[in-house]
Formats: sequence, C-alpha cells, structure tokens
Amino acid sequence: MSQKKVDKYKEEKKNRAKTIKINKIKKGVGVCLVCLLAGGAIGVPVGRFAYNKHQEELKRNATIPSDGFDSWFDKYYVGHYSDFYQGYSTTDASDTDATTNDAAE
Repeated sequence: MSQKKVDKYKEEKKNRAKTIKINKIKKGVGVCLVCLLAGGAIGVPVGRFAYNKHQEELKRNATIPSDGFDSWFDKYYVGHYSDFYQGYSTTDASDTDATTNDAAE
C-alpha cells in the first residue's frame, strides 16, 4: 500500500468509535422521525374522527335550561299553531265541556 492509503487507514481506525457513535445517533434520529411521521399520518385522521364523533354525541345528549325551552316553545307554538286556536282561551273551557264534547263524538 502507498503511504497515503496507510495514513488514511490509521486515521479511520483512530476515529472508528466516534464514527460508529455518530452513525448510531443518526440512525436513531431517523427512526424517531419516521415514527413521528407515521404516527401523525395515522393519528391525525383517527383523532379527528374520534373528536367529531364525540362532538356529535355531546350534541345528541345536550340539555337546555327549562326557561330557555319554555321561551323557545312559546315562540315555536305562536309561529306555527297560533292561528288554529284564535279566539280561544284557557279560561273558556271547563271540565264538563271536555266530557260532553268527547261523548258527542
């Protein structure tokens, strides 16, 4: 071998432990990055699906305070059914009216 090759071999042999350590670190960082990317590629869609399903469940089981429901129902009733019962009041009816009307039908 030429002297140049011998010097190069000696230099590599001297730094072999350091080179192996650097290569192991590079490999570990590479594996970590691949795992993070794979986890993100799988985890983000699955997480979004689970979050959306949870939000739908919350909407399905949502509760409202009774005063909020009462005001909503009053507005809905007036908007949709008030013209069916114009001219009637709750004080006009009596217990006997209901029984006589039911019996007549």
